[in-house]
Amino acid sequence: MNEIIDIHDFPEEEAELIREFIKFLRERTRRKKLEPGEKEEVGFATWPLGVKGKLTRREIYDHL
Repeated sequence: MNEIIDIHDFPEEEAELIREFIKFLRERTRRKKLEPGEKEEVGFATWPLGVKGKLTRREIYDHL
């Protein structure tokens, strides 16, 4: 099913956001169906500090 979404009137930033969201939804539907009792694998963004473990609030805010 190839349908076209008309986004030509949107600003480029919003059009890109829509493209990324559609890409996310398509990838999500392509994932295999989970078997009963199987957990879905979740990917998390990486933290640029490269720290593993606990961070203090100050360390986080200092980085931002």
